[in-house]
Amino acid sequence: MRSRLIIHAGFAKCGNASIRAALFQNFRKLQKHNVFVFDKNLRIARAPEDLIGTSIWSVERARKKTENLTQRLGDEIAAVSSRKTEHVAILSAENLANPGMAELFAGLESQFEVWVILYVRPQLQWIPSAWKQWALKTGVPINDFVSQCIKARRPPFRAGIESWKTALPAALMHVRFLIPELLTGGNPAQDFFHVLGLSQDEYKIESDARNPSLDVSVLHVLSKNPHLFSDVHDNSLTLALTRALSKKFRSTNIQMLSAKQEARIEESFRDENFWLLNTFCSGVDVDRIYQTYFTPRKADARYSEMSDIDLIYRCLGIVLESIAFSGSDAFADHSKSRPPNVSEFDQK
Repeated sequence: MRSRLIIHAGFAKCGNASIRAALFQNFRKLQKHNVFVFDKNLRIARAPEDLIGTSIWSVERARKKTENLTQRLGDEIAAVSSRKTEHVAILSAENLANPGMAELFAGLESQFEVWVILYVRPQLQWIPSAWKQWALKTGVPINDFVSQCIKARRPPFRAGIESWKTALPAALMHVRFLIPELLTGGNPAQDFFHVLGLSQDEYKIESDARNPSLDVSVLHVLSKNPHLFSDVHDNSLTLALTRALSKKFRSTNIQMLSAKQEARIEESFRDENFWLLNTFCSGVDVDRIYQTYFTPRKADARYSEMSDIDLIYRCLGIVLESIAFSGSDAFADHSKSRPPNVSEFDQK
């Protein structure tokens, strides 16, 4: 009986944080059920702490050296496998859908039953999320970022999927849509465990495990101060802000894209989105799904319609409120004989 290798190949900004959190939270139970997870160094994790961090840099180094990872992964799985027991190994990295990654795993199908799982997201959601994650740290306005994405065909969902189909033609492909009604349980972590055939009742999965976000006015001011970030991967300031601000200011709360930007995105990715839906979304009303999630939406307020001064004043008000009430919150908690209650940041 061959071991099964699950390659969760991303894409970035498509539920990776919640899936990693679920693997971490359920590590011991997964291990008990002979489900093993690769750590950031592409070794089978022995303890939950080994899953802190991500393997994106290890596979990126392998890509730069054009290192085939088949033997390396095979040796790791062999070290924990038993001839009498079926094992499952999971490799999860959001950059595995990037160009040049799939080829690093050529030949895996001769050793394992390989499943490749990719999550995709409507570009109307992905592009503003990617701007918040990376582009605002370089001072790129969101309108310019939209133009860059359209020109570069980013996110490259179809290209990434086809690269895996070419590199591992015998692998079982699972392309899942980050749309609540198309996800088992309504979130990517529960859906991921469902695809793997793992019982939802046996595992603890938190539905709100996401990357952090911030009020739109805070994002706007940050985008005007790129010097506050060392590079696009520097999240120290945004993480600190999510811990410092009250919960009501830890969401973007309005539509980030203008109606014109949404129309440009819809037109540019229309053919690709219909290909994705018709190829991987059988048994549902494709036209309804497309109209609901892939076309421009009505909005009461949009980021593009807010003036610079209004955004700055709103951000200043948020900062003042956070400063004014942080001491009283700590005092209230102290009076109850417990440490100050600093809420964990919401993840988006």
